Amino acid sequence: MQKQLDSIKKEVIQRIYVIFEKDFGGNNRKFARAVGCNEKTIRDLFADKHGMTLNLLFKITKAIKVSPSKLLEDLELNEED
Repeated sequence: MQKQLDSIKKEVIQRIYVIFEKDFGGNNRKFARAVGCNEKTIRDLFADKHGMTLNLLFKITKAIKVSPSKLLEDLELNEED
């Protein structure tokens, strides 16, 4: 199950990154201000150095104007053997 969770996390971060690049021009500082966190948190998130709390997810979705459910759309855990 952990492999699936890691894969889902990477996909969600990739979806965020695409919007970040488009809407914030890849500017970590500007994005961090919009999110309400520090720039290191954004750098670490995109570098896959740590996970994302639910609080951070909601702050990010507010900043990028996308619902959390939209970011998670079509992602699910499958039963493992």
